[in-house]
Amino acid sequence: MMVETRSSRERFKLRRFGDPPRHGFSLIEMIGTCLLMGILFSITVPMLLVVARERRATEQRQCALQHATNLLERTTNQSWSELKPGEVSLEPADTDLQTILPGLERSVVVKQIDGEPVSRQIVASIRWQNRAGQIVAPLQLSAWVYPPREVP
Repeated sequence: MMVETRSSRERFKLRRFGDPPRHGFSLIEMIGTCLLMGILFSITVPMLLVVARERRATEQRQCALQHATNLLERTTNQSWSELKPGEVSLEPADTDLQTILPGLERSVVVKQIDGEPVSRQIVASIRWQNRAGQIVAPLQLSAWVYPPREVP
């Protein structure tokens, strides 16, 4: 009985088309994959942080806009005689609102507009601090109120 042995040359020859597939990964393939994944993570994580920061800023702006709308609506519902020119006194802000908008500053000012027709402008202004502690540009809403018409 004769035992067949392969020569070292045959053992290490390159694969050719039609040879059975080899199993496993080489070290270079694994390093390349890890490198690619590292690059993808280094791009994705900062992008996700920026998106989260922008989402929070948008939520704050929407909350401030809703609050300014509420302040403006409460003030415009007052009668003409109650609506005196000057700054309107406001009740303390809700704690939830102060949590969402840190460093909240708000004001409602009534201005007399002379001319034809006589009116009063109401300006609701809201400012707050962003995450870095900087004051955000104020959000302002305006409305005009006219005296009731006299019915002849």
